[in-house]
Amino acid sequence: MSFAEAVRSTPEVEECLEAGLQALGSNRRKIRVTSTRDLAGSVNIDACLANRYPNAPRWDYVFGYKDRVYYIEVHQGRTGEMENVIAKLKWLKRWRKRAANSLEELRERSTYHWIASGRVDSEFAKDDKYRRKLLQNRILGPDSVLRPDAGL
Repeated sequence: MSFAEAVRSTPEVEECLEAGLQALGSNRRKIRVTSTRDLAGSVNIDACLANRYPNAPRWDYVFGYKDRVYYIEVHQGRTGEMENVIAKLKWLKRWRKRAANSLEELRERSTYHWIASGRVDSEFAKDDKYRRKLLQNRILGPDSVLRPDAGL
C-alpha cells in the first residue's frame, strides 16, 4: 500500500492529505529532498486531529517520499523538551494502532524525526545519554533540517 492510499483509507485524516510538503506550511523549508516528484503527499496530523483530540500530545506531521514514511515533530531543540517529544511519539503510535491501521501497516517503512524549531542544545552532541534515549524510542534528531536522501 502506498502512503497516499494509507492516508486516504484512514477516516480521521483522509481529508487532510495535501500535495508534496504543503501540509508542513512554513516548516517545509526544514525538509530537503532531491526529487520533489517522489513526494507522495503530507498531512498536518496536529492540526487535522486538534478538534478530535484537543488535550492529547499530538505529533506534528507525516509525509511520504520514495516509498518511505517520515513522521516529523518540529519542536524546540532543548534537552528539557526531550520527554515531551517522546510523549508525542507514544501518543502517535497509540493513535495509529487504534485509528490508523493502514498507516500502522507501513511502520516498517517509517522513521521518526525531531526537527528543531530553533537552535539545538549542545548537550545533544556532548552527552550520549540524550541521543541514546532518543534512539531507544526510534527518534532521530534533533536536527535543524531533514535530508531524506542523505542516507541513500
